[in-house]
Amino acid sequence: MIAWIVIAICWVTSFVFGGIEAGLLSLDQVRLRHQVKLRNHAAIRLDQLLKKPERLLATVLLVTNLADIAGLLLLTKRLVALLGMAGYPVALLVAGPIYLFLLGVLPKSLFRRFPYRALAAFAGLLVFTSRLLWPILELGSQLGQLLFRRTAAPPRLFAAREDLKQLTVESERQGALTSAERAMIHNVVDFRTVKVADVMVTREKIVAVVPETTIPELLELSARTGIERVPVLAENGRALGLVNVFDIVLDKSTPRELSHYMEHIVSSGETESAYRTIRRLRAAQSTLAAVFDEEHRLTGIVTVEDLVRRLVQSA
Repeated sequence: MIAWIVIAICWVTSFVFGGIEAGLLSLDQVRLRHQVKLRNHAAIRLDQLLKKPERLLATVLLVTNLADIAGLLLLTKRLVALLGMAGYPVALLVAGPIYLFLLGVLPKSLFRRFPYRALAAFAGLLVFTSRLLWPILELGSQLGQLLFRRTAAPPRLFAAREDLKQLTVESERQGALTSAERAMIHNVVDFRTVKVADVMVTREKIVAVVPETTIPELLELSARTGIERVPVLAENGRALGLVNVFDIVLDKSTPRELSHYMEHIVSSGETESAYRTIRRLRAAQSTLAAVFDEEHRLTGIVTVEDLVRRLVQSA
């Protein structure tokens, strides 16, 4: 009877620590840190353990494997004692489904679905086990340092973008964020995936002038359309530069040719990220870029206002 109780304890231990292993790999780091800020005791203990994730994972794997092996050996020994040599195949038939589904698939599925809740419930057990196995793990760590050279690990990201978005969704549900604030944060997070082609004004809608345009014609065009920065295009559609109407209005000297007020225009590809384009515009101290396709044909223009509007717009 005692043997069966010990086997059951081994299987329960394997179930719990097998699930903990899956939970550690699925844990939402953003939610954990949020709970730490709320001074949640279980979250604080988990956060302290995760300061050394490799050691924590080694602890979990060590306990899981020991429990699996001990349970299987005891089960086999007990069945052999009852059935003789037939106990070996019977042990295989009994242990196979139990270890594959009950101790393998089931705990991992449960802990992956609710990783934080499950780990928080067993935080005390993890702390106790880590302290209990500390001498073994420390000895293994020292041996590993002697046998293998450690290379500098790359810095770990605080959280993935999807984790941050998930946190904002949960904050909205709790009333900490409005739907507009949540949508704005999502847009900022997703801005790196936005292409210039998604934001630009197409060539058909561009308000532009040619080099031969006179100053009065340009001023009249600006007054009619409300546009202050006008691109200058050659007859073949090539972007020559950019004219700021305010430079002309504020110039008190003798009226000059349009080319005198023309500034360099930043060029951008359709597939270039909007994030990179806005950085280039800031570096060039410009507010408008000409957009070209793969064959270097002008397909549109994009302004800083268009990019910023896309960045902060609320869905």
